[in-house]
Amino acid sequence: MLLLTAEGVPKMAELLVRASAQDAALLRRIYGLDGHSPAAARPSRIVVDAHTPLKGADIAMTARRAGVPLLIDPQTYYLQGTQHPDDPWATRLPFGRADKLVPADFDAFTQEQLVASAVEYQIQHGATAVIAPYVHIDRLNSEWIDIQAGLWQRTARYLARENIALHVTAVLAIGWRVLHPVQGHAALAPALSALAALEPREVALAASKADQGVRPQDRAMDLVLMIERIRRDINVIAWQQGHLGELAVAAGATGYECGIGWRERCDLGAAANAHRKPQTGGTRSARPVFVNALGRSIPKQSLEALRSHRELWMRMMCADSGCCPVGGGTGLLGDARAHAIVQRRQRIDQLDRIERGVWRWQHLAESADAGLDLAHRLNRRAATNVDVKHVDTSALEAVSAVSHTRRVDARSRRVA
Repeated sequence: MLLLTAEGVPKMAELLVRASAQDAALLRRIYGLDGHSPAAARPSRIVVDAHTPLKGADIAMTARRAGVPLLIDPQTYYLQGTQHPDDPWATRLPFGRADKLVPADFDAFTQEQLVASAVEYQIQHGATAVIAPYVHIDRLNSEWIDIQAGLWQRTARYLARENIALHVTAVLAIGWRVLHPVQGHAALAPALSALAALEPREVALAASKADQGVRPQDRAMDLVLMIERIRRDINVIAWQQGHLGELAVAAGATGYECGIGWRERCDLGAAANAHRKPQTGGTRSARPVFVNALGRSIPKQSLEALRSHRELWMRMMCADSGCCPVGGGTGLLGDARAHAIVQRRQRIDQLDRIERGVWRWQHLAESADAGLDLAHRLNRRAATNVDVKHVDTSALEAVSAVSHTRRVDARSRRVA
């Protein structure tokens, strides 16, 4: 479905990139703020973790100079678990804390305090839109549903009382069980009703583990149906969905958000658990490299090990001179972060240019099938070469299965 702006101009799907403090120089280069030409394709918006602004204002300044929106994710669902006492989220943020809270702890006073401190923190650190505090709803009968409704209602009242006129993004963070196409939407009714008071610009749907499980295609289909249901009333952004981002856009999402190499899938439990352990000072592994043919990133070590396998390497290297001008894969391996951004942006732009829904689903199905073929070839190499890491095919299988199904459904509706 073609999206239009208020002026009736076609609106391109958005790519939101989650950057860390070490990506500040990269973003200046991507937007052409370092004295050179900007990258061939650029993010629509920049997202950072709650504690990232504490490391400096570089990213906020870059966003302001580039004229792109900046979102600061408060990640308030961390309150639902115990955090390590030395973690910066727990110790340095005005709304952070190390101890675990349960629904009974979220009385009216606690919610009011959380809303005020989270909103003011974002504004003080350069956010151009507000992300309302949110919790993780992992079950259909969860008490957190009413808590989320209360947080959204109180955010609306706080913004009105303080005359804050910024756009609002409402993150709906749910577990895969809550994606159920009938029971899920019904269970979420109290929270979704609260959106009327908040009047957000969009719902950022953070569907945890939607590309995993024994039958990932079932979860992915539920994600598609949930997006289609919610977007009847409000725009939807797929939050932390690098693996399923294009699937979400084909379903009607206005875009998707993900990290650069890292954090390409939504797993809210794993993200929270990372803050429950002490941060080690050890050397971090090299950032994964985005492989266009797979639609996801794989370890840099795997790519380096496969350079001598000409057939596989030719399918994985970047042949886009506007992205990686240095031949032989040197540009791909040497500037992997910029490559990931450019290729993800160009992939959804290509999807956007396909006008008919049935053709979009056909495009996604063919792309996923080709990716699965390559992944299976890589995994056969991984069985005999320890430097080649196994590629998880769950997301590709899910995209393939769902896209083929939706393509057939779209054609059937046209015939009918």
